[in-house]
Amino acid sequence: MNNFGSVNDIFNVHGKKALITGGTKGIGRAIALCLMENGCDVMLVSRNTQDARDLIEFSSEKGVNCHLFPSDLTASGASQIVAQQAEQAMGTVDILINAAGMNHPKLIEDMDDENWEQILRLNLTATFRMCRETIRIMKKHHYGKIVNISSMKSVLGVSNEGYTAYCASKGAVNMLTKQIACEVAADGITVNAVAPTFIKTAINAHQLEDPVYFETLVNRIPVGRIGEFSDLMGPILLLVSDASQFITGQVYLLDGGLSARQ
Repeated sequence: MNNFGSVNDIFNVHGKKALITGGTKGIGRAIALCLMENGCDVMLVSRNTQDARDLIEFSSEKGVNCHLFPSDLTASGASQIVAQQAEQAMGTVDILINAAGMNHPKLIEDMDDENWEQILRLNLTATFRMCRETIRIMKKHHYGKIVNISSMKSVLGVSNEGYTAYCASKGAVNMLTKQIACEVAADGITVNAVAPTFIKTAINAHQLEDPVYFETLVNRIPVGRIGEFSDLMGPILLLVSDASQFITGQVYLLDGGLSARQ
């Protein structure tokens, strides 16, 4: 008779070492809290880590380590330095979460080359570079879990919102995820993405504070609400644990049924 193991066994991430970009705010911060709650040591990368000291206190309460590392991931060589520092601080990197992202909401006719390139440098190029540098570490141990934070805007456009570069960058992240997954599958490394619909963050707060926009949005989502950080944590824990050893190259739409409705 097969022994499939308990939930506590197959979803266990205790003692794993996680590197999280954009780890002090928004979705990245929520994931950091979740992983620390479940016994992971973390290194959190952000342009500014000064306002994240409470995460150090939280890690101490949970008996894990939290390292804060300030870095502009769009700078040349930054990803290599971040990966090296993570390996030095934690001994290895078992989990990479690419959550750093940005947008400058401008319609296509108003978007200049500088805005376009800035968004793609962080949302796409920095994700590629962090995957590349971290995979070099993961291959030493023949093990790794990479989760890229995409968006429903990677598969669905929006009208009059100024998301040209953002949608393009997140659509590219989806295919980047699939291709890297194919290249490293034999090395014991899985690569997946999650694509949530609206969860209130600094990127979209201005939209969600408009009551007319908010009501229109919620009416389109079958479950009748926007997403919450807690809605991501089940899929994240699946994808960073050994429960997902046979799952790779996938993009999970976390949208409350939005993509299922015509």
